Amino acid sequence: MKKLLLALPILLFWACSQKDLVKVEGKIDNAEGKVLYFDRLNTTGVEVLDSTTLDEEGRFRFKVENTQPEFYLLRLSNGKLITLLAEANESILVYSKSENMGKNYIVEGSKGSKLVKELNDKLNETKDQLASIRKELEEKKTDPNYSSISQNLLADYVKALQSQREFSINFIMKNATSLSSYMALYQKLDDKTFTLNENDDIKFVKIVASSMKALYPEHDYTKAILSNLADLEKRMVNLKMSKLIEEKGSSFPDITLPNAKGKEITLSSLQGKFIVLSFWASQDANSRKQNATLKKVYNKFNKKGLEIYQISVDQNKNLWTKAIQEDQLNWTNVCDLKNGSAMATRLYNIQSIPSNYLLDQKGEIVGKNLFGLALEEKIAEYVK
Repeated sequence: MKKLLLALPILLFWACSQKDLVKVEGKIDNAEGKVLYFDRLNTTGVEVLDSTTLDEEGRFRFKVENTQPEFYLLRLSNGKLITLLAEANESILVYSKSENMGKNYIVEGSKGSKLVKELNDKLNETKDQLASIRKELEEKKTDPNYSSISQNLLADYVKALQSQREFSINFIMKNATSLSSYMALYQKLDDKTFTLNENDDIKFVKIVASSMKALYPEHDYTKAILSNLADLEKRMVNLKMSKLIEEKGSSFPDITLPNAKGKEITLSSLQGKFIVLSFWASQDANSRKQNATLKKVYNKFNKKGLEIYQISVDQNKNLWTKAIQEDQLNWTNVCDLKNGSAMATRLYNIQSIPSNYLLDQKGEIVGKNLFGLALEEKIAEYVK
């Protein structure tokens, strides 16, 4: 018994000293003399970790330290490759043939790599279907019945696209906690066409981003998807604003906010005038400098039909009203102090301050973020 107790700490020490490793080994047929590279696929590109020249048996063996899920590539010097998704302490077995590597291979010992294979198998199947349909459309151009034939083929084409889309969505919903879902989000049918390319697909980016943020908060792929999600959300705001303006014809999205005395003033109440719609903050130095320019153009053009509707993003009334007094701002100044005029800034997609829109007498937006001399010259075009 004493011997067992003595041995236990030594075994524990040995176990703790083992590094988290991923081992990848296997066989690539018909690849004698070719170089097989073992790469890590990062968000910024490919990092070569190791390589070996294959002999007539085509056997290989690689290992790498790994503490979190990572994408790896087995890449031949002829450009053929296999994508793996490995986790710490996995021992992965791979078999393929050099001439068909990536399209027809076997992988064992890694759940993530099997999911990646499932994704790629479906994508390759869809690409083959689409290519076959395009080829048949080209071949049937001289057929007397081309019109009806093309309609049927195009229906098949759309069906294949929809099948791929449904597969991608179902895959993400089923495997949202796997990094393979990141791959599913960004698969492409060609250089320009994502399998998920509708505006509403941002919800799937949110699902995967939320999962990755919870499971792998420091992972580079998590940072990448969160950045991409932020960009997509900005684009959606822009799209919604453009759609809103389009639906309203030439008129602008309206705003109603209280001034320093609590009186609500509507932007549209100034319609018929040339309006500078300005966004600012009392504690922002650039905003305060811009106020000097606004004073200049207001004094020059106000009697000719210029009005300024200025929205503050302040949440402190004393600072806001003090800045109005110090800068002697005698035009319409409004603010939703409770939330920093958040609704107005979202409506007009304001990403920084100071910002502005220029609205002509017809209510059309004729300029955005013009400052200094450029602002004055634009106003002079419309206010004579």
